[in-house]
Formats: sequence, C-alpha cells, structure tokens
Amino acid sequence: MTRAGWQVVALDVSGIALRHVLDRCEPGTVLAVQGDTDQWPLREEAFDLIVQVDFLERRLLSVLERSLKPGGLLLIDTFLDQGRANESGPSRPEFLLKPGELPAVLGSLHVCRYDEMRGATARACFVGRKPVRKSAS
Repeated sequence: MTRAGWQVVALDVSGIALRHVLDRCEPGTVLAVQGDTDQWPLREEAFDLIVQVDFLERRLLSVLERSLKPGGLLLIDTFLDQGRANESGPSRPEFLLKPGELPAVLGSLHVCRYDEMRGATARACFVGRKPVRKSAS
C-alpha cells in the first residue's frame, strides 16, 4: 500500500504484529499505533481504505463502516465457520464468520466482491464501497 502512495496507519493491540509490519516497510511510511479500538476510537469518515485480516469482532463492523470516507473501501479477510474445525485459526464460533454474514451485516456498503473459500481452513473475503453522497443541486 505504501508503494502505491497510500498513507498507512497500522493499528493492532500486538506490538509483535506491528513490528512485523514495520520490518517489511520503508522507514517512515507507516504510522504504527499499538492499541485496542475500544480505547482508540476511529474517527468517522477518516479513511479511504480499511483492511482487516484474520480478526473478527462483530461489534466493530459498524465502527469500520462509519470510519470510511464516502467512496472508501472496506476489505475484510478472515476465518469462516464451515461446520467443522478449520486446520488453522480460531475454533470458537464467536470468532468465525457465518456463511453470507458480512454482506448481510454491512448492508449499507456496495459489495464489490465477496468470496467464501472452503477447504482445510475456510475463509471469507469481503470488499465493499461506501456510497458517495449525492451533492445538493
């Protein structure tokens, strides 16, 4: 993302995860914030793109949706409940998506792409765009 010219903020509760990101980027190209979104509220309409990978906290989905600028994209790629244990990832149902859950919950976003992949580890990948407000004429 930094190579494409994006200004990147990496937010994670884990310092190890943030160090992993920073070690792979040019110095000064990523603002790393160690924190929990419960204590680090995201401003409304602040981001053009939000990427969430390998994490699911359902009560944050609406926060992510509101934090997108009009026309902004939300990409979520995480684990899916396929009715049997995944080879990797969480096993507790509260951390696994139900089939079709993201398009249903994120209904105010235009679904650009949604895929569910099953196999040793099932995953769901969602890309949605926040509608652009129509200007008053």
